[in-house]
Amino acid sequence: MTTQQVPQRHVAIIAEHDTWISVDPIVGCPANCSYCYLGPIGLKARKPRPRVSPEEAVNMLCRYLEETRGDMAGKLDSTPICLGNYTDMLLTADNREYFRLFAHEFARARQDRPLVVVSKGRMPRPLIEDLDGLGIDIVIFCSQSFHRTTLAVRTEKGPVLSPEETFSAGRSCRDCENITMVHYWRPITRKSVPSRNWAVQTVQQLKESGYRCSVAIGLSVGAGIAQHDLIETGLLAALSDTCDEMWDAEVWQDINSAAATVGYPVYRSTSCAIALATGKAEALGVWDSRRGAAEQCLPCNCPESQRAVCRSRNLESTSLEQPLEWIARQLGQDVSRLDVLPGQRVRVPGEVQQSMISLTLHKYQIELLPESISAERAWLGRFGRGGENE
Repeated sequence: MTTQQVPQRHVAIIAEHDTWISVDPIVGCPANCSYCYLGPIGLKARKPRPRVSPEEAVNMLCRYLEETRGDMAGKLDSTPICLGNYTDMLLTADNREYFRLFAHEFARARQDRPLVVVSKGRMPRPLIEDLDGLGIDIVIFCSQSFHRTTLAVRTEKGPVLSPEETFSAGRSCRDCENITMVHYWRPITRKSVPSRNWAVQTVQQLKESGYRCSVAIGLSVGAGIAQHDLIETGLLAALSDTCDEMWDAEVWQDINSAAATVGYPVYRSTSCAIALATGKAEALGVWDSRRGAAEQCLPCNCPESQRAVCRSRNLESTSLEQPLEWIARQLGQDVSRLDVLPGQRVRVPGEVQQSMISLTLHKYQIELLPESISAERAWLGRFGRGGENE
């Protein structure tokens, strides 16, 4: 299957992403990380620029949810809402205040969805106490590569947390009832994880600091990432023609082995981390053998109690008639051209937009497998790309 890789030129305020619905009322990040997907679209090392108020952002979200899910007769999904994928909501005082105001508006909207923020910063204690008192599930993905402890050349410039500050950020939320801290380990490379013993010590510190789990992500070398910068920092050995993510299997084994030794969950999917944080089954079928469980689920150190919750899910629907009619309508195709595969995967002819693949996955837990994908973001994601489990 071919994919069309295009740079993101216009960031939508509301958009479906792989794991969550992204709400991006602010664009521009003050950090300057060599491996960041914001580089190719000119948004790193930039002053954050708000485009709409927190109230309007929540109103836009509510309207979008009604437009895309209002036909589900009460059977609403619980797709998380992620605020600020094209900025960092905790690296400036203005962004932190925006996050606070947005969270209050979001709580008033009673959407019953987890609110997610991915950041290289931390929340001051007053903000923690304010947000924790809202009574909504908030998941903070604290992004820490640990490059500073292992690399001579800085890969992350700007007001980002050091490893010790990341441990401290986890400890600051250990007494929270509604805020869960997750460690985002990206990107993992041999340069940043020098040995298994180092991994054991680091995972132990993450656990003791109060992080609920970690999510490991590979090195992105696609979508216009400046590979020469990655080579200069030591993250990349030589120029690569890979169009997406480079995954170091040996490094993953060191991290995963350390996780088992320490008794700490480490995942390969953000969806798994959110499921653990909220006590629900993973929503996208990562655990199903027909959707790559052998790579995405089974190798991970996950608590048996959580695996039991996920096993309670079933991807086989008694009737796909209504979802298939909806898919055909959205694609302007005849239902007869849709090929239903096991595991609620549907092969469709032609090219399909990235956002449509995510929306269908979130709304019906159906994974579309088109002939090609029309890229709308700086990264392609893993759903809809087919694979050996078809």
